[in-house]
Amino acid sequence: MKKQLATLLIAALCLTGCGASDSSSTASESSSGDSQTTQETSTSTETVEEAGELNLYGFDEPVTIKVGISRAADFNYQGDDTASNNVWMDLYRENNIIPEILYEVDSSQADTKLSTAIMSGDYPDILAPGTSDYVNYAETGVIADITEAFEMYASDELKEYLQADGGLALESVTIDGRLYGIPEVQNPYDSVPLMFIRQDWLDNLGLQVPTTMEELVEVARAFTFDDLDGNGVNDTYGLALDGVDVLTNSVGDMSAIFAGFGAYTGTGMTFIEGEDGNVTWGGTNAEGMKAALTMLQSMYEEGTVASDFITMDSNSLFEEAGGGRCGIWFGPMWGAMVPASNIIQSDPDAHITSAPVPDGLDQGGSKALLSTSVSTVYCVSSQCENPEVLIKLLNLSVQKLCYPVDNDEFFTYYGGAGRTGWKTCLTPTLTPLKNYDNYQKESAALASGDTSELNAEQTSDYENMAAFLEMYESGDFDATDAVFSSGIALYTVFGDPEGSYAALDQMIKNDEFVYSAYNTLPTESMSENSATLKKMTVETIVKIITGDSVDTYDEFLESWYALGGQECIDDAQAWVDANN
Repeated sequence: MKKQLATLLIAALCLTGCGASDSSSTASESSSGDSQTTQETSTSTETVEEAGELNLYGFDEPVTIKVGISRAADFNYQGDDTASNNVWMDLYRENNIIPEILYEVDSSQADTKLSTAIMSGDYPDILAPGTSDYVNYAETGVIADITEAFEMYASDELKEYLQADGGLALESVTIDGRLYGIPEVQNPYDSVPLMFIRQDWLDNLGLQVPTTMEELVEVARAFTFDDLDGNGVNDTYGLALDGVDVLTNSVGDMSAIFAGFGAYTGTGMTFIEGEDGNVTWGGTNAEGMKAALTMLQSMYEEGTVASDFITMDSNSLFEEAGGGRCGIWFGPMWGAMVPASNIIQSDPDAHITSAPVPDGLDQGGSKALLSTSVSTVYCVSSQCENPEVLIKLLNLSVQKLCYPVDNDEFFTYYGGAGRTGWKTCLTPTLTPLKNYDNYQKESAALASGDTSELNAEQTSDYENMAAFLEMYESGDFDATDAVFSSGIALYTVFGDPEGSYAALDQMIKNDEFVYSAYNTLPTESMSENSATLKKMTVETIVKIITGDSVDTYDEFLESWYALGGQECIDDAQAWVDANN
């Protein structure tokens, strides 16, 4: 399985890439923002293309579809754009696809809003659930079987996109030989958690980036109590945590810390195969979990973790980091983009360094979880009179984001000055390893000044980063300027030698990963039990950090096994045994 994965990832790096978002329950956008990017331009078909008598991109007469919109808290429409008026909505209407917006909510409310809408019987035609909900929606008739629609209407470009990983994602969402949705093919490296730390604070205190958990504790203590800004007030603290979601692929992710101690909880249902071939849930490593929780409990008692962390979600953590109040947090590769843009407005000397998660096992380095499971599946309601509309939306998405006819088309639909771009696409698409390729080419161009190998998107990134560096190094800049702000955000990912993809690059070269063992749709037991098991896990973690005995984790594990956890492990073991 690992060899197969490595081969597919290498092959994917050679493919044409495209833009993406981290979708939630309906059309949405992610706080990863401008890091989600598009690849090389190539010859495109016309927007309305006939394949025999079939129109792959729209309808001859207007067809109305109901949509729900969710936006991340840091999302802002650009220029005159609105939810109903932007380049993507214009494109849909040009092709006689008429979106009717049922609601627009913050992404934190998206799941609740969709669940309420489904219960009422009046819900969006286009949905983008996670895999557990996908299975449930298919079994309960919420979404339509699109097997025939895909075979009839999928464009060659969409089919190529879905083969970027050798067809594994598409295969993984097939239920009893039938398709109920189309997976978003993802880059697993974009979700690997990293440590983000204020390098300027380290420099002020004469400290180094921590490589062990013991060093992290010491640095967090210094960030909290050593008056690093010289104002005589302890108004900063060490480590910021998301105490609301706890196990998440967003900023404040605690699973990164547990991984540093060899316990791989993932987002709540991650299975790891041991050297003996036995599969376990990563959180059943009681020794590792208890060591991590002991450390976090001690930090909380000492005050190097925010006292109100239990009410802090990823959005409030962005505010803490961007406001210069915390010095260390964990999250995926885009975790420094928004904070860097905000901090520099009040502190021109601020610099965020990215690094691998510190080692808690005294083994010379930690290993991060690399999950290749599908997290989002684009679906169409079983109530929709034209279920083939989903395929046509995806055909348009792949065509415009992956195969634009020229640079003008690329910037129109991906985004540029005054446009919201791909964030308003109803079905954004992603090709694996695109951002890794962008990092390699863009960082090389910044070092050499040679832009001859850059495609349109990479050229745009390069120009923004170069403009930021020129303004910053001159000392004469407006930190609120759109080009400056975009440039520094991109620089934290693709340009900074101490940025996120520079850290990931070393991890990739050294294969510093643990691989998830179960990479397909959740079984019935997993779907039925995962929410309860995760809720139990999150509550136990928070209670221990805030004062419960660390030994209560052993009691929690007994309950976890008894309340469906063992069944989930058994299902994962059966799948691994059948597929190895």
